[in-house]
Amino acid sequence: MPWSPASSKNDTPKLWKPQKGPQEAAIRASFIPELFFGGARGGGKSAYLMGDFAADVAEYGENWRGILFRKTYPELDELVTEGKRVLFSAFPGTEYKVGSYEFRMPNGSVLRLRHMENDSDADHYMGHQYQWIGFDELTNWPTLAPYHRLKACLRSAAGIPNMRIRATGNPGGVGHIEVKKYFIDPAPDGEIIKDGQSEIPRMFIKSRVTDNRILLDADPGYIDRLKSIGDEQLIKAWLEGDWDAFVGQYFANWDSGEICIPSFEIPSDWPLFGCLDYGESAPTSFGLATVDYDDNVYGICEYTRAGASASTHAYEIAKLVAACPFTQGRHPTPILADPSMWVKRRLHEHVSHSPADVFGEHGLYLQKANNDRVNGWRVMNDYISNNKFFLFNGWNDSAASTIPALPRSKSNPEDVDTKANDHDADRVRYLLMHCFAPMSAPKPVNRDPFQGDSLIKGLRSAHEELQYA
Repeated sequence: MPWSPASSKNDTPKLWKPQKGPQEAAIRASFIPELFFGGARGGGKSAYLMGDFAADVAEYGENWRGILFRKTYPELDELVTEGKRVLFSAFPGTEYKVGSYEFRMPNGSVLRLRHMENDSDADHYMGHQYQWIGFDELTNWPTLAPYHRLKACLRSAAGIPNMRIRATGNPGGVGHIEVKKYFIDPAPDGEIIKDGQSEIPRMFIKSRVTDNRILLDADPGYIDRLKSIGDEQLIKAWLEGDWDAFVGQYFANWDSGEICIPSFEIPSDWPLFGCLDYGESAPTSFGLATVDYDDNVYGICEYTRAGASASTHAYEIAKLVAACPFTQGRHPTPILADPSMWVKRRLHEHVSHSPADVFGEHGLYLQKANNDRVNGWRVMNDYISNNKFFLFNGWNDSAASTIPALPRSKSNPEDVDTKANDHDADRVRYLLMHCFAPMSAPKPVNRDPFQGDSLIKGLRSAHEELQYA
């Protein structure tokens, strides 16, 4: 049965209007095809989504159709409540269809509420036409794949000019890094982003709890309760909307200023390793690494790519190994790889092949890595916490951005959330579990003093001298 204000015992709600500040600015930015509104908790994000859809209902009527997504089915109830508050007041006579999760406005406009738990669920909507698409709590999706996929559904036979896709979210969640890279990092909030990631202009507007006067007037103790959490990172993320403070960060001691160091030529007597996490639809991640006389581990350079064949990955990695400017073309031995790479795929009746076989055909001979996740993360955390793990700055951008953002698993706090982008971390884990033995270079009788800790200090000192010269 439809639900409308007439069937409610409550009085007719007050007409909703955007609050002055970020919420109003986001509503006024209807000319921007993509906009992300997010930051602090209590910033009025769900109300913004309903208000943004409502902004064009009166003008376009039945030609204005929208769809709004949450990650899971139970979460839709939060949107229903917000939708009733905003849409019933703006358009008297609006009905909510309980069974179909749809709001129907008297002039024919429709807003559908849907959940999308898996990336592949986006395929169900291909062929649909919408003029407005929304994602609430975008950071709950591991990747932006469904977000980008649904942009193909933005079209109109009526020639509507302001079709758009809108999203909200807080710092944290499995998709934190994807959202941050696409919306937060490219430009300050309120500035139009035009870069190689998309041909479509987009914008980030930061939501602030201090601008939500409705919430603070109704609940004056809200901010104090957030402050009472005690966790500095949580406070920065939830209260200040700080996207550099990550909630539930697994590698809490990660310090990019310490880990990312200037590159240098690898001595010929240092061992050279490869580490590989293979994915077919998921990204494949490969890295070259070495170990010095003090068992410090250095990530030299990397390769990451999704959606390619094993043969393509192998070809590109072989090129990277041969062209690396820091290793004199040396070949890594061993190359530690995901044990699943040895699973055979039947080619025809008498021949089967594994990804490991394909890599071997390109001269990349793999060794099965220790895939103990929990102990592997412990070893990795020890290397990071004890300043024994380093990355060549500018040559490991993927690892340097994905690893520090990895959240803990909610079901097993000793593990990394498997839904997060953990591919770079996985191959580093394979490497460090191997080095933990340890497998370092044999110590020379006459040790070069410019090794180990002295090496790191020397590189940083030289780098600082260049900066301030």
